[in-house]
Amino acid sequence: TNRKRQVAYVATRAVAERTGRKIDSLVAVTQVSDLVVYNTEAQGALHDQLHAMPGYLCSEYLGPDHEPGEVVGNTIHQDLMALSYDDASIDLILSSDVFEHVPDPYRAHAEVHRVLRPGGHHVFTVPFHQHAHLDDVRATLRDGEVELLADAIYHDDPVRPEGVLVFTIFGLEMLVRLAELGFDTRMYALHSPWHGILGPNALVFDA
Repeated sequence: TNRKRQVAYVATRAVAERTGRKIDSLVAVTQVSDLVVYNTEAQGALHDQLHAMPGYLCSEYLGPDHEPGEVVGNTIHQDLMALSYDDASIDLILSSDVFEHVPDPYRAHAEVHRVLRPGGHHVFTVPFHQHAHLDDVRATLRDGEVELLADAIYHDDPVRPEGVLVFTIFGLEMLVRLAELGFDTRMYALHSPWHGILGPNALVFDA
């Protein structure tokens, strides 16, 4: 999909910057030895291109009844708000339209900051309103129960046929709060027909 292409494009730039090598595709990323890549999804186009690399990690969120790092069937469960990975253990984290579905996205970003190695990158997309100062928080968790603060929005999700709830649509507040966590976040507005990246709001973040 277009969003996956956007993430892939910025991810190759991030790996090139980190390694000092010419990296022009995800295939080239898979050939970098000792690179640990964590994809917050265990299926889809990014997963299909990266899953064979030695340092590849992936997961899905499979519900509150599982412990982070638990293997369910053939899938590793992770809660982005409480990752099981060691501190400073990952070079590159990829998430494509995931953090809007996390009840406390900044707790999850803090976990990303914890597990990234110095100089590591989190390349991600989220719904983002460039002209909104504050995040649009549409739902929260209270005592383990979802409390709606606005009309419910659900996105399609291959793991949950009923769809997955949107907790937050992000505004400029996100950049401030990421800076407070220690990230130096770059925002890319992409348009590259050669790479199949077309359409409005093609924003990718590299934190």
